[in-house]
Order: sequence, then C-alpha cells, then structure tokens
Amino acid sequence: MGAPRGRSAAASLHGGAIVRSAASIPALERATRLNPGSAEAHHALGLALRQAGRLDEAQDSLRRAIRAEPGFLPAHMNLGNGLLDEGAHAEARARLGLALALGPATPECWYNLGNASQGDDPEGALRAYERAAQLGLGLAHTRIAGMLDALGRQGEAEDLLLDSLSLPETDAASAIEHLSGLLVRRGALGPARALFTHLMDMPLAGRTYPAECLTALAALDLQENAPDAAAARLARIQGDHGWFFTIRSLAMLRVTLAGRGLRLRRPSPDSRPVPRITSSSLASRGRFAHNVLEYILLRLYAETHGLVLETPDWVGGAFFTLDDPPQSRPLPPLPFARNLLNGLVAGGAAAPAPVLDRDILSPLFLFDHKESQRERVQSWLRPRPVWAPWLDPAVERLRAEGATVVALHLRRGDFVPLGYPITDAAWYVDWLRALWPQLDRPVLYLASDDLPAVRRDFAEFRPLAREDLAPDWPHLEYLQDFHVLTQADVVGISAASGFSQLAARLNRRARIFVEPDMMARRIRPFRPWTP
Repeated sequence: MGAPRGRSAAASLHGGAIVRSAASIPALERATRLNPGSAEAHHALGLALRQAGRLDEAQDSLRRAIRAEPGFLPAHMNLGNGLLDEGAHAEARARLGLALALGPATPECWYNLGNASQGDDPEGALRAYERAAQLGLGLAHTRIAGMLDALGRQGEAEDLLLDSLSLPETDAASAIEHLSGLLVRRGALGPARALFTHLMDMPLAGRTYPAECLTALAALDLQENAPDAAAARLARIQGDHGWFFTIRSLAMLRVTLAGRGLRLRRPSPDSRPVPRITSSSLASRGRFAHNVLEYILLRLYAETHGLVLETPDWVGGAFFTLDDPPQSRPLPPLPFARNLLNGLVAGGAAAPAPVLDRDILSPLFLFDHKESQRERVQSWLRPRPVWAPWLDPAVERLRAEGATVVALHLRRGDFVPLGYPITDAAWYVDWLRALWPQLDRPVLYLASDDLPAVRRDFAEFRPLAREDLAPDWPHLEYLQDFHVLTQADVVGISAASGFSQLAARLNRRARIFVEPDMMARRIRPFRPWTP
C-alpha cells in the first residue's frame, strides 16, 4: 500500500475551452480548419482526441497549439501529461518544466511534475507535490502522503492524511483508503476501528464519507477473518469505487466459502532473493474486468522476464485458480507504465531494460491481445471449482432450453452519466432477426445493469437472464453473468465495456463474436484475439 492513492492521474488545466466529450471532435476539427492559427482550438481538439484514445493525434494537435502560440501554458502542460502517458517520463518532466517557466505559480503544473517524477526521483516528486499543495491544490495532499509512504516515512504519511481530512478539496476518499492501509500494515487494528467509527459522521473536506469509512471497517473485519461482519456492513451500500467493490466482493466470496466450512488460503510470501513486482492498485482502482485486464499484462511481463509477481488480495485472485504470493514488502511506486510494460512484453531490439522491484500502478492494459498469448491467458483465468454451484446452473439450464446459447451484454448504469458510448439495443435486435433463423434451437441470454428495459427490447426472442436460471449470489451476480458469457456459443459485447471484451477473450466455445460499430450504427463481427 505504498503507492499514492489519488484517483486522478493528472490535474487538468484548460485554456479557452473545456472539452468534456469525444463527440465534440468533428466540431473542433472544423474549428481548427477555419482558424488554423488558434492555439485554443488546437488545444481543445487535443484534449478531446486524448479522451477518445487517439493519443498520437492528440499530441500532434497540442504541438500545433504550441506552434500557434509558443507561450500557451495549458498546451505545454497537457503535452507533458501525454508524454507521461506514453511512458516518456524524462521528456514529460522537460515539457512540464517549460510549462512551469511560463507559470511558476501554477499548482497543476507542479502536481503533474510530481506525477512525472515518482518513478525516477521520489524526493523530487515529493517537493513538487508539496509546492502544488502550498499553491492551493487540495488533490496534492494525498499524493504527498503517498510519496512519504514510498520513502519509508509512514508515520509522517499517517499524520498528514489525518490533518488533510479537514482541508477543502482533499481527496478524502483516497485519504481514508490510504490511512486504512497504513494502519493495517502496522497492525493497529484497534486504533483503526476507533478512528473510522469516529470519522463516520464527521464532515471531511466539506462532506461526510460514511461509505468509505464503512469500507475501511469492513476491511478490518476481513483482516480479523470476520467476512460475515464485513458483508453485513456493506450490504446496503450502493457504490462502484474500486476499493469498495473489492472489499464487498471479497467479503461475499469468503462468506460463500465459510458456508461450506472452507477458507481460501494464499501461499506464503516468496522468500527467495529474486526480483519481483507487484501492483497494489489491483485492489483499489477499477472493478473486476479492469483489474483482470491489468493482471494479464503484469503476469505476461513477469513471466517474460522471470520475475515473481506478488498481488494484494483482489477479486480475480479469489475467483480464478491463481496462486500468486501476497506482497512481501512495500515497493517503490511506478505509475504510467503501460507503454513501458507493453514494450517489455513485446520484446525486440528496441525494448527497454526490465523494471524490477516496483509497485506498478494502474492503468495497465495490453495494447494488443495476440492469438499467441490466448492459451496462456485462458489457462490462468479459470474459475475455481468451488464456485461451480453458483456458476454452472445457469449454463446447464440454458443448454436444456436450446442447442445454441446466444449471450449479449448491454451496459447502461454508470456509462450514462459518464458519457461512455451506449449500445443501442435496436442494433442487436436487427442483427438477431437476421441470424436467428440460421441457428439450431437458439436461446437468448441477456446480461445488463438495466435488465427490465433490455428485456422489453428483446421480448420477441423470449430472453432469459441470471435471475431466471441461477441461485442467488448476493453482490456477486456479475460473476454469474460473466461465466455465461464465457460459455456461450454466440457472444455479443457492449460498446467500450472491458467486462464483455474480457469474457469473449476467455470463451473457448463460441464461433461467433460480435460488437457494436458506433459509427455505422450496426452490429459487426470481431476477433477477441488478434493474429
């Protein structure tokens, strides 16, 4: 838990236009054509392109903004952030230095310089975050604590987090999570329980955080092998933050095992003097598919370079037949390592030297899931047999209903307020109408976080869902949906959803995989693994 816990990768500084949606790209492209000398237009386009994942184009647009106006500070800073995302830490620091020369009192620039310095210069990162905090950026407080922790100054980190909880703009949720980890690490379970009980109803950074405090208390319950208590604390809470998701899911999995007189035991930490890596963010950032996709890259990297992979307690580690040792000691954090790890997995003459003995932080995804890696990855990610009573009944009932299982995932939920692309059910209905007569006794399964509406959309196909087929598995229903998607004969995924993409990659049976084409507004075939 030595890593900085702040949830924002970068502090944003916008000039002229604030870009909130990748849908604005065509209008912004037109603006740059009409006014090619506008630094603000090129900068706004660059931010929108980055949000859309078009990173090379985004960087090019930001460079155009700088050519149009060499002193345009936001473009320098966001170009530096883009370089950091590419894994070019030294170049990012240099670019952020240029931004600071233009605006030495800009707290966002200092904050992002701290981000760019964590891996190579932790003392420098600490100084940069401290300067950002002095200039009024509340987000920097939790990053300061993270660097103090990484430098072995855990007592100072704990004191700072406690002091910062009352300060405006502090990321109080991350501060509570980090405090929990520090107290658990030093064995102060009693003081931790008293602290988070006390903080439950107190205003912190301007509001109360009862869900986060309950999550901290539930984490203590798990440390004391009381999963029933942890599950009871979190049963009525609604939330999707990664740490809450992990603690509640682990609690429910352990309650399931305890009901059968079982307990999942992890191996002892690896005591050999060999290089190792870990990723504390597997337990705190993102949810199930996010974490599993990150694990795939981490394990491919570890196996490629002969490293021991240590993991915290995380949902994938409990659900799948994984046997990685737990974290043996805190390791220095290495953020923004996605490009670096992808290069190290791919190999080749241009590959950099391996990084060793580091806590490699989210986000971490493979750029390309190669067919050559499929068998290895699928062999790791098999559900533990102990979960069969909650997973197998749905598949068995579907097979009894028909000869061809068609499973579709349509995600709504948090995608709506976050502005992610929403798959139009009508596209899948049109596609099914054409496909259905060609299938041998087809049966339709729907997985969705808006099931009543989706059921109505597909009523003509008499769809089935988890609640029709599988025993109740409270707060773990997503694992039941996931398992059906991995066992179906035809799989349709949801736009921008790692959950169904991952399920498709783990499916050994299906002969048809399809996805939404958002531009063409239709359903098209795709390959989960590339040649």
